[in-house]
Amino acid sequence: MNELQISLTGKITDTNFAEWKEDLLKQIRSSKRELTTDDDFALAETDVKTLKAGEKSLKAAKQSALEQAAEINKLFDAIDEVSEEARQARLTLERQIKSRKEEIRDEIVDAGMQEIEDFIAEQSDNFAAVNKERFMTRSDLESFTKGKRGTSSMQKAVDEAVTGVKHRVQARATMIKANEGVLDNIDAEFTSLFQDQSSLLGMESEALETTIKERIDYYKKEQERLAKEKKPAPALELEPEEVAEETTEDDEIPEPQVKPESKPAGAPVEGRFIISIEVFADEADATEFLDELEGRFADREIVGEIQLSDG
Repeated sequence: MNELQISLTGKITDTNFAEWKEDLLKQIRSSKRELTTDDDFALAETDVKTLKAGEKSLKAAKQSALEQAAEINKLFDAIDEVSEEARQARLTLERQIKSRKEEIRDEIVDAGMQEIEDFIAEQSDNFAAVNKERFMTRSDLESFTKGKRGTSSMQKAVDEAVTGVKHRVQARATMIKANEGVLDNIDAEFTSLFQDQSSLLGMESEALETTIKERIDYYKKEQERLAKEKKPAPALELEPEEVAEETTEDDEIPEPQVKPESKPAGAPVEGRFIISIEVFADEADATEFLDELEGRFADREIVGEIQLSDG
């Protein structure tokens, strides 16, 4: 478009407004409204700049005309009309640029999140059971698009982020697989010590080895302690001569003791006993185990209070 010029000497003596107006209207009407590619966005942004410059030129020309003459109402009306049309076209393009960019960004982010979820779904059942951590939230993925003006640059940033998440998922899946092998190789005697498999599978390999050793060592010590407590004290053996001296013909032979009859069912139970179960788990898993115990045994008549305490 040529530069707009208006010269006045009480009346319009020289102006190229008619041609300039047509050029501007052609520019407005040829502006592309459907934006898809980076080139479309670049062209639309150029049109915005052109239309904004046209608005400024029209306002400046009007002001110049006002200073030169007063008999130009018709020209002013035409200038106002074209100026407003240029303004509306510019605002429409600006809104469309912003809206379409947001739509494309959402499409790219949605596709990236779906790709991550599909990759996680391909992993083992145990991976899904222990995967309580989100590897990537939508807001995390959106952050990679910030500052990217073109759609291709947004796509590239999201693709790189998704690839990074897949590497992390694969590394975790490999670790869980290795932990499965370690737990499967534990002797059958000790398998009851490792019922919280979901939390164990998510441990780092070194932490898992340490936990296994600590539990087995503790179990063995407890078994040794219980064995010692149950072992009866050795009976005092007397020499034959001592027995003969203590027993005489005048001594009364004690009558055999009659074993008391067992109590019939439903009789009051004498005594109170406490069964302690030590659980190696975090608070969430321990609470879940407590709920399971209460569900299975709380309605038994012999069961009193079942409670969880921090050891």
